[in-house]
Amino acid sequence: MTGPQINHLSFADDIIIFSSGRKDSLKLIMQTLATYERISGQLINKAKSQVLLHPNAFRTTCDRMKRYTGFHQKEAPITYLGCPLFIGKPTLIYFSDLINKIVNRITGWQSKMLSYGGKATLIKHALQSMPIHILSTISPPSITLKQI
Repeated sequence: MTGPQINHLSFADDIIIFSSGRKDSLKLIMQTLATYERISGQLINKAKSQVLLHPNAFRTTCDRMKRYTGFHQKEAPITYLGCPLFIGKPTLIYFSDLINKIVNRITGWQSKMLSYGGKATLIKHALQSMPIHILSTISPPSITLKQI
């Protein structure tokens, strides 16, 4: 079972565009971005824009991406909205910044004196968010209640 094809992710004023890297695809993407610039009056900062390629990508593909987009190449992993984006198998080093942020946050909580109500609120919110995080990491079984 496959899900919908994702061709971009966007949040506020950031966007990540996924592409095959073919010439026609790159031309269409850049035309779309130029149309956006013209209509909105907002310019894309090419100095802040980057291309992320697989380490085994052909040199011709890398050169084509840079030539058509004008963006600089960035090495993986990158961090987007606090989460690492990478190509290939996940390794612990990709998540070290995220782990450090969580440890620092928990350490900060331990040093604060919370009232009984503050502790109850903190525990309640942590427990309420657990099912969401658990469901985002597991694949539900294909059998439904109607089939049982």
